[in-house]
Amino acid sequence: MAVEAVHQIYTKIFTIMILIAFTNSAKALIRDIEFSEGHSIKSSAANIPIFTIPSLTKSGTDFGNSIMNVGPTQIREDLIFEQFKIGNVPDFMRSAISITTTTGNDTITYWVLPDVLSVGTNKDYLRTSMSPLTAKKIADLYSCILPTRKMAFQIWQAATVKLNPSPNGPPYDATMLSTERMVFHNKKIQDALTNKILGELVSGHKKDVVISAGLLSYPKNVAIVGWWYPSGQMIQPLNYVSHDRNYKDYSHGIRLINRMVTINGQWHDIYDVLRSKTLSILISDEGSFDATQIYA
Repeated sequence: MAVEAVHQIYTKIFTIMILIAFTNSAKALIRDIEFSEGHSIKSSAANIPIFTIPSLTKSGTDFGNSIMNVGPTQIREDLIFEQFKIGNVPDFMRSAISITTTTGNDTITYWVLPDVLSVGTNKDYLRTSMSPLTAKKIADLYSCILPTRKMAFQIWQAATVKLNPSPNGPPYDATMLSTERMVFHNKKIQDALTNKILGELVSGHKKDVVISAGLLSYPKNVAIVGWWYPSGQMIQPLNYVSHDRNYKDYSHGIRLINRMVTINGQWHDIYDVLRSKTLSILISDEGSFDATQIYA
């Protein structure tokens, strides 16, 4: 009986440890999830991106200053990518938020980061505009995807913090791509978030860089949508014809969504969902399409 009692105690301890592991995103377990195509990716037990925790962090202010005199070139893109590669992101950006929506008889749940990609710490972070090619590299690195137009709207609907769009105003020229204007716009957003709780789902403050079926006809371009007002009106309808994919002005934000989603309780790779004529309607208002070809 003593042995059995000890066994029961250890079983309870083990169960508690597992529960802690599942609820602590920083220590989430990793599992392989098989795709319908026969390959697999790594997904956290909490189904969220797991950013590497760097040994030394650089604040958003310091990073912004370090690239202030770097133009919107590939050099700046590489410097931005490196920050996400090493995981220099605010801690609140390590935990995703679930969004559940139903169309017909099907219900999908997917996991999205609470804000657009940012470099720095909880106290000092910079939302970084970047090309969709760099965004795709970061998304691939963490087994994520960019949203569709429909998902961007679903995220805005679910957001507990809906900010008013706050354009920088003139000049409307090449300086819109500068680091200086990126930093200036970030300061405006931070001022609007005063007294808000870190980690809440925020929307309305940036245009979303999205994936779109239209990009299959304009493969060298970037697709953007959004800047919703709290009323539901938007500044930026879906546009994939005006800018090439090297364009990234201060208003652009990158939102990551985990590739693994559930539909009616079953796991799916979101790329398979978007290819499905019957399931894509859950997250696409452009029909089914092969999203793996976007920003490739």
